[in-house]
Amino acid sequence: MRWKAIGSGLYCPVAVSRQPGEVILLARGATAELLMMEWAGGGWSELRSLGFPAAGTGALSEPLPADWQLAACTRGGVRIDVFGRSPDGDLLHMSGEGENWGSFDVLGAPATSDAGVAIPLGLTGAPAACGSVSDRVDVFATGQTGELLHTFRDGVEWSGFESLGIPVLEVAGAKRSVPLSGSVAACRCGTDRMALFVRGSGGDLMMKWWDGKAWSEFASLGWPELEDETYPAVTFSAPLTGPPAACSWGPDRMDVFARGARGEILHKWWNGREWSDFSSLGMPVTADAERQLLPSAGAVAACSWGTGRLDVFTRAVDGRLHHCWWDGTWDHQ
Repeated sequence: MRWKAIGSGLYCPVAVSRQPGEVILLARGATAELLMMEWAGGGWSELRSLGFPAAGTGALSEPLPADWQLAACTRGGVRIDVFGRSPDGDLLHMSGEGENWGSFDVLGAPATSDAGVAIPLGLTGAPAACGSVSDRVDVFATGQTGELLHTFRDGVEWSGFESLGIPVLEVAGAKRSVPLSGSVAACRCGTDRMALFVRGSGGDLMMKWWDGKAWSEFASLGWPELEDETYPAVTFSAPLTGPPAACSWGPDRMDVFARGARGEILHKWWNGREWSDFSSLGMPVTADAERQLLPSAGAVAACSWGTGRLDVFTRAVDGRLHHCWWDGTWDHQ
């Protein structure tokens, strides 16, 4: 069986790994609290609560809550960095390990200047983050104008926000800017390369690449192909229906996952030379004799804890979080 249910009432999953054989899964509960469970030694731990994600804003102010979708990464150590967005568009950050977790800090938001006065613009989407063993962490999010924003911490302090631009696409023979409108996925590929993925305005998978020196422009990696139900020999391009998730197990490998048009989880990967076509990981099924399909109904999360290992998570229409993994094959009994 490809998919296995691991819990109910879990939303907006985020997965990271700090060492081989370990997966840290963060998810929101039905009342918005942040929950954590760990995979180690071949089994999942019990869920435990990390409290309600919020940033303290002073003795006279109410805590500033974080939006439901969070991002997380590690930097080669035991601590986990978690990022969120406040209702006003500020970037929030907290870190922790084991039983020691604090509240979010407010890292602020990009701003414009008018008559010498800084006017915050705010983030409009959930952040994405990737860390490195050199104690660097990079965070990306969509700004109010549809541009891609970037900030980083290089071991000591946070940089200001910089704009990585708005995708420029060729439409009807003419180039035009197409603002971003969804969540971004980020992964580090090797020591000094990063890749960003987003669902394009036409439902295709789009990618932006840092080669260690400069950023590429956004480029389309295409659409999944579906067979026509009436004429299976005929295929057609179908849009992705959810934001992507991405991970990497080394400098010559990247894996991207997203929800397809029929609720299945789709997979596309880079082998160091070229991109594969989209392939389907199917969807969870009920445990009864009828074995009914359970389309994905929520965000997808993915991580890798070593070469040849992938862990993927999604919430299905049955309200449960399901887990699928690759260790040479996607099929597990």
